[in-house]
Amino acid sequence: MNWRAVGATALALALTVPFALPFAYLVARNAQDLGGLWSALSDDRLVGPLMRSLALGISVALAAAVLGTLAAWLVARTDLRARRTWALLLCLPLVIPSFVGALALIAAFAPGGLVEQVLGIGFLPEVSGFNGAFVVLTLLTYPYVFLLVMARLRTLSPTLEESARMLGRRPMQVFTTVVLPQARAAVAAGALLVFLYVISDFGAVQLLRYDTLTRAIYSDRLLDPITSIALSLVLGVIAVAVVAMERRSSRVGLRDQSRAGAVLE
Repeated sequence: MNWRAVGATALALALTVPFALPFAYLVARNAQDLGGLWSALSDDRLVGPLMRSLALGISVALAAAVLGTLAAWLVARTDLRARRTWALLLCLPLVIPSFVGALALIAAFAPGGLVEQVLGIGFLPEVSGFNGAFVVLTLLTYPYVFLLVMARLRTLSPTLEESARMLGRRPMQVFTTVVLPQARAAVAAGALLVFLYVISDFGAVQLLRYDTLTRAIYSDRLLDPITSIALSLVLGVIAVAVVAMERRSSRVGLRDQSRAGAVLE
């Protein structure tokens, strides 16, 4: 018997089961009342929070992908001074809870807040809703992309980039035709992690009054528990689908890396 394989399987189960139990509970609980589940899923109240969650998740994931990738490029591939310090500072948003970021934004734009004191503007825009949630969550989640892309860039040999520059490619062309194709899997994985974070976030959207699935689940937990459980199941299904997409993008990225040199031909 291969005890190493048995041990690896046991460890995988020990790590997987605690995370799978909540989703299994949602499936079992909804299976007991399929009529109530279908009624909740077909309710117009589901469509709005679902669309808002998807819109916020996609928007933040795209913005974080751009911001995190550019930050990783600047730190890893330019002559930026104190790069280690910048790399550390760019990771700091990971330790800030989303509700703290939301509170900071609200306080900054409140009458007499930091923005009014610095800029001297008396009439400031409203920071609640989609715009506020987008800003807060983008600034707090881009490190997920930054760290993955940084790790990927550090493993890439600079030979291809040097060859591209010798062939007359400009820095941006080198980035888009040589570096980005090789880092695409890392960018996609980071963006999917950001998407999962955003659709499951509650603190920021609650404080900024943006009705997403998590906020609807919280508000319906006592008044309409069936709808709350149905919404939780929808959120779980989306999370499983995103994880499957991340695994597929990783496999595609591994195949693309073997063909990276073709861009110079």
